[in-house]
Amino acid sequence: MINKYPFTEEQIRQVFDTSLVDFAINNGFKLKESDNKTFKVENMGGLFIFKNGKGFYHFTTGVKGNIIDFAKEYLNLNFNQAVESILGIRAYGNIGSFYVHKKEEKKPFELPPKAENFNRAIAYLVNTRKLDKEIVNYFINQGKIYQSKEENKKGVFYKCAFVGYDENNVAKYCSLRSVSSNSDFRKDIESSDKSYGFIFNGKSTNLYVFESPIDLISHMTLFKLYSKIDWKQDNRVSCGGLFDMAIDTYLKQNKYVENIIFCFDNDFDKKENYGQDKAKEFAKKYKELGYNCYLHKPKNKDFNEDLLEKIVNIQILKEEMEDEFER
Repeated sequence: MINKYPFTEEQIRQVFDTSLVDFAINNGFKLKESDNKTFKVENMGGLFIFKNGKGFYHFTTGVKGNIIDFAKEYLNLNFNQAVESILGIRAYGNIGSFYVHKKEEKKPFELPPKAENFNRAIAYLVNTRKLDKEIVNYFINQGKIYQSKEENKKGVFYKCAFVGYDENNVAKYCSLRSVSSNSDFRKDIESSDKSYGFIFNGKSTNLYVFESPIDLISHMTLFKLYSKIDWKQDNRVSCGGLFDMAIDTYLKQNKYVENIIFCFDNDFDKKENYGQDKAKEFAKKYKELGYNCYLHKPKNKDFNEDLLEKIVNIQILKEEMEDEFER
């Protein structure tokens, strides 16, 4: 039987016997003590590597896996390249004993299919996340939000899709989120380009920066409900995590921006706040580039939690006033 990949079983065993801790350090990642089970990778948000060397987990993005997954995710390698990098060999040099597998090409970016209607996505965003319906419909009409539909042997699955476009209005990025309140599923579509974020173009010189589209829309909703400032006035970009590529792209395309306000999450563990640490790091970077930079922390974990708390408190106050009136 011909192997799919040009590696022996023994080589694959060697790969998984290799410590991810050693591999990460050898590739320039800086690790520091976190707890008795993990190392934290510096300047990578909530990325942790298990001390046993068998895997990693990113608390901010939810990405996790083994040493090959790490090489693919953070070194941008395909499977063959990842294995070669871990083994420190060039497998294709052994053509006498290995089946030469055609080099894997990066899959072209493609948006997932749209559902017949967007009812589930709208219900999730408006009823569960309490986002303003007018703002949600604005993004739907812009083609930046829709409900995706996936059919396979296990059934039919619906997701809320958030889309980022380039300067020619060509889709370049898409993140999916479950439309169920009981699921924390989220992922980026393969070959998504994080240089193009989920954005809202305003007219002011202010740019608000977020980790996720839901936080971006939550912030807009809070502005609409409780601020005297027009919610359509300012620019906003979601980076798809703790990355700055989308910020760079937005600034290149919108030269009028003067002020950058970082609205990252409060990602607490025993020692650090990953979101706010990264916000400070980015603020320093862009201040050196000539921008006025500010930190805008949510009261809770993120701005959606702030919005939900505000809505609940208003509902409680309303019910108390109604009870008082009846008495």
